[in-house]
Amino acid sequence: MEEQRNSMEVYADNLKVNLRRLDQNCIEIDEFRPRMSSLARRLPEFGNCRMRVNRYLAYPVQARRARGTLNHILDHGYAHLLQVLDPKKTVLTVHDVIPILGGMGKICGVDLGRRRWLSEWTARYYKKARRIIANSESTKNDLVKHCGCEPELITVVYLGINSSFRPVPVFKKRECRITLGLPQENVKLVLITGQQFYKNQAGSIRAMELLQRKYGSTIWLVRLGRSSAEWDLAIASSSFQHQVTYLENLPSDRMPQLYNAVDCLLFPSWYEGFGLPPVEAMASGTPVVTSSVASLPEVVGEAGLMVPPDNVVGLAEAVEALLENAGLRQAQIKKGLDHVKKFGWEKNAAMTMEIYNEVLEE
Repeated sequence: MEEQRNSMEVYADNLKVNLRRLDQNCIEIDEFRPRMSSLARRLPEFGNCRMRVNRYLAYPVQARRARGTLNHILDHGYAHLLQVLDPKKTVLTVHDVIPILGGMGKICGVDLGRRRWLSEWTARYYKKARRIIANSESTKNDLVKHCGCEPELITVVYLGINSSFRPVPVFKKRECRITLGLPQENVKLVLITGQQFYKNQAGSIRAMELLQRKYGSTIWLVRLGRSSAEWDLAIASSSFQHQVTYLENLPSDRMPQLYNAVDCLLFPSWYEGFGLPPVEAMASGTPVVTSSVASLPEVVGEAGLMVPPDNVVGLAEAVEALLENAGLRQAQIKKGLDHVKKFGWEKNAAMTMEIYNEVLEE
């Protein structure tokens, strides 16, 4: 995908691999990856101009030529391709309904003066698909309530977790820190991920400032993700700004190292359609502090410590509890390792294949 959306790439790649393992030569699986048009290449990068021309003008033309007996749009951001694909033969995966909820002012941090009109327009095509795959019950409920989708046409299929996400021995954790260039001796590391507005990174910074009062320079934040205006504004005036290590473009095959290198994941999002990082962290034996909203209680369950996203004191106390209480820490790690067994790419592919067959039979 032209926007390098890592979570979408993880979904697409794992679904493709596992569908091919399942396939008994009954279905020929082909992959359509849109190409950047020559017109878009001549446009400036400013304001996502290239992306918008590609997505809304060039890709529908390309998709029209690549129609199959059955089509699966893997990212709801491309639902407008239902203009050129046969809706009766098209399955759509919806990962979240952020454009809709954000435009309604239901997600904290959205500037209503900067609504994503094109994304909201694309969302109107959700209900045209023959079947919809939602990656959580929370997303399904939002689709029914806010997008007018028929509940009987929506199937919840959880995302999976790769086997590469697993705990490593204690002595290996230091090696992970060295490999990634992270602080090592006597330093506690807290990881946050992503750069989108709904990740509540300002809340993470405030929670770390509270922890700094106890730990001083022996606690650091590891931030994975590109820079954003929200982050720059929040960190500029923070007393914690000199205790942050930045990892902007970490290859996906090194993510297991990162989870094993840190002491906990802090994930206080205002909204998530699923929330893959907490699942990956738990599979790696890393305890999680997350927020108690949207899909996160469903996806994380009792395996994570959950706090309302606006409760900065509570977030800080939860992180401190995992760092200080060895019994609690080990209990949460065990719960996490047990909990993630419900998330598998093989199961994801098998349920998706069932939906394909139902559509083909219809």
